[in-house]
Amino acid sequence: MKLTFKYQTSVDGARRFAMLSALMLLLIAVTGIAHAAPNITMPLVTGFYDGYKIYYVNTEASNLNVAIADGTTYVPQLSIAIDVGATADIYVVTNFTQHNIIDSIPDPLGSENADPDYSPLWRVTTVTWHDGVTPTELTSEAAVLAARDAGKVTLTTTDIVVNCAVVATPWGQIPNAVAVNIEDGEAETSTITLPLTKGFVNGKTVFYINTEASNQDVAAADGTNYVPKLSATHASGAEADIFPFFGNANPAQSNVLDSAPMPIGPGNMDPQYSPLWDVVPVQFVDQERHNYPLVRSTTAIDKLEQRGLVTVGPEPGVIVNCPVVRVARHYTWGN
Repeated sequence: MKLTFKYQTSVDGARRFAMLSALMLLLIAVTGIAHAAPNITMPLVTGFYDGYKIYYVNTEASNLNVAIADGTTYVPQLSIAIDVGATADIYVVTNFTQHNIIDSIPDPLGSENADPDYSPLWRVTTVTWHDGVTPTELTSEAAVLAARDAGKVTLTTTDIVVNCAVVATPWGQIPNAVAVNIEDGEAETSTITLPLTKGFVNGKTVFYINTEASNQDVAAADGTNYVPKLSATHASGAEADIFPFFGNANPAQSNVLDSAPMPIGPGNMDPQYSPLWDVVPVQFVDQERHNYPLVRSTTAIDKLEQRGLVTVGPEPGVIVNCPVVRVARHYTWGN
């Protein structure tokens, strides 16, 4: 199937507020680094929403066959997002050529999104026209449901989840975009250029894009879409961990991720990888030392914590959608 397509105590509260404030400053700094780092130009997939064309990037799928068909990264645990209510709906017509239909978009794109139903995690529902019925282009969820109610199509809800962040609409683009090129025609070649952010995984350097955050302040700092629905994936098993350092650290320190696709694409064999990252802050206890080690793995973080040199957490419950698109010389979009 082709898918181109409050606080417990006042002390705890003060600590949490201070940690979140530091985290916001860190993420703002990371955003600045990202814009100075290399960029990546990615194909945009056209879809329909409420009669309008919208555009998204397609990076991961929970189903291997879909990942193979789309050339995206295979991440089976994305299907867990269904159970925790973190998905939205995407409709894929199986026997008539047309763009996929989605049921929500960021309104507007960016940190001011006010549509609580939007999620970049789309649960696939297939739409199949009945024999003897002349298919017509469906451009909204309302049209899909009307066709079903008229007995013209059959809808089949699957357990397939695809990660497809909406990054451009007729009303704007995701704030952190470097460039957007929209071309409509028989051969659509629309693209978006996004900043790459550097990270470390098991001593290796990786790069990822940043499209959504469950926290509005983080989304504002990073120029991404605010998606409160993503918070439901915290501690669900659908996510992995990302460790940003705040306070004083090595000048070359980047965020540490606990996993990455190996390799990027449908052949991914790392069962721990997810583009959904649970933010786990790390801070050196001694903020006045003369030098700091460059930490490049979660193993190194664990050893530093065991020696009492760093604190890890507490987790603020912030989820960011940051698909890894480069590991060494491997790209999600190799062509």
